[in-house]
Amino acid sequence: MSRPAILFSTTQGNIKVLLREDAAPNHCRVMKALVQSGAYNGCCFYRAEPGFVVQGGLRAASGETKQSPHGGIPLEYRLPNRRGTVTMARWEDPTSATSEFFINLGENTHLDRTSNSGWGLGFTVWGEVIEGMDVAERIAQLPTQIQGGLKMLRAPVTINSAQLCTV
Repeated sequence: MSRPAILFSTTQGNIKVLLREDAAPNHCRVMKALVQSGAYNGCCFYRAEPGFVVQGGLRAASGETKQSPHGGIPLEYRLPNRRGTVTMARWEDPTSATSEFFINLGENTHLDRTSNSGWGLGFTVWGEVIEGMDVAERIAQLPTQIQGGLKMLRAPVTINSAQLCTV
């Protein structure tokens, strides 16, 4: 039985992410729609924190951001934030996720559900890297600079294309 995945082709190599529709059907639906529309093509990974995350989304290397045509996606916390899982970024509002995502480079249990409000509600894992963790790790080792308290890549890694595929 084939399962849906997304292939992110970047300037550092390919990352293939299995969609976890069983755990986050709404997030997967939005990710599939964004990929099918070409929204991630030409965008980038822009944040890198070794041992923690690499983050990307609808931001061009120039810093320009695209708006997601999808409103906030309600939290679907069902899976823990373990190394290799792909998680939707959000603000404190649990319905604020739209298109920004990160790859967990470590066992990020502090991103799991710890309480019943705000950040403590956890973050939605919608996928898992099945090929290309070495690429994510390579991105995490690139030079960064602190901006807004976060380690941002000095030279963002371009997502040349994002395509739906099956595994």
